[in-house]
Amino acid sequence: MQTIFNAMRRISVILVTVLLSFAGLQAQGLSHLVNAIYSVGARLDSEDDIVREELASFDFIYMVAPPQWKAEDFDLTQQEINRKYVENHAYPDPGFFREYIGTVHETGGKVLCSFPGSEFIDIAASEERSVKFAEMMAAFVEKYDYDGIELDWEHTVTEELHLSFMQKIRKALDNLGQGKRHYLLTTALHHYRNYTALQAEQLCACADWINIMFYDMGGGIWGKVATHNAPLDVMAATVPRDWKYFPPEKLHIGLANYGFYYKGILPGEPVPQGKTLGDYGRYCNYTELPPLLANGWVEVWDDTAKCSYFFSPDRTEFMTLETRRSMDAKLEWIEKNGFGGVFWWEYSCDWIHPENPGEKGVHLITDYVTDKIKSDIVKN
Repeated sequence: MQTIFNAMRRISVILVTVLLSFAGLQAQGLSHLVNAIYSVGARLDSEDDIVREELASFDFIYMVAPPQWKAEDFDLTQQEINRKYVENHAYPDPGFFREYIGTVHETGGKVLCSFPGSEFIDIAASEERSVKFAEMMAAFVEKYDYDGIELDWEHTVTEELHLSFMQKIRKALDNLGQGKRHYLLTTALHHYRNYTALQAEQLCACADWINIMFYDMGGGIWGKVATHNAPLDVMAATVPRDWKYFPPEKLHIGLANYGFYYKGILPGEPVPQGKTLGDYGRYCNYTELPPLLANGWVEVWDDTAKCSYFFSPDRTEFMTLETRRSMDAKLEWIEKNGFGGVFWWEYSCDWIHPENPGEKGVHLITDYVTDKIKSDIVKN
């Protein structure tokens, strides 16, 4: 396992985050557990962050480790493109990839290669480039024994081009499988996207599922009001408005096991003109919380958002972080509405190191939710 960890630390393009999803979610309980990991290697704090017994809990692993491409290269011939980005591509530690993917496969899981980037606009806007890129993606998947592709196109994405690009990738993967193997295709989208009924139907036809990024919704560094990272009341209002054309079982609800820290601003307070929330806050994770609680910070439950705030003794600082109680509320909502599952960004942020050598640390939120889901599956 140490070999895997060292490779993770060296290769910055690899992501490992946690995704949990429940396929075939029923009102009476969770019938199937589907977990996946995305993870940023630079954020892994110890080899205990990814261990074999944890991999066995996950059905799917996302790895952001595609070739580093340039849009203009897709004006070359397909043969030249594949030679450069597939045949001649080699990871810095190829043994790690074989070992890691092999370990996941041994546990019964699957590994998807996640392709992220805002530059997809320069590919998808061209019919010729997008076809070539999709063919390259499929060839890359085959070379490294991935089980599919995840398209993480943010910021510059448009619904029309996204759908067209997904359809081309689906076709390339189907050609690769030749009717004998189904390669998975998923995509991550911001919660505020708005597809027409026809677009939703067509996207569902080519995507195995859709990951909605229901985090960084309230405050964070991009918002205008200091508030919760993932308020359930906002999530619940967003789905029937923006995702009404999608079957709920096709949607995976994004959760976060990290939060935000603020100073000099109150919950619900908008930032002054000319300022941003980044002037008042930053990302935080669970390793910061225990010592704060030991020094007088207190938890205050927000029953509207179904989330907790954590306040400093003088109330001049606060954090918003998910808790077991907020996860229970979200899981109840997910189960009630029959969504296909949940996913996490990101795996390492709720890791609490053991206090004593030899003890095993825990992922406060992801371990709790995974155990809860498994328990519900056993009961049902």
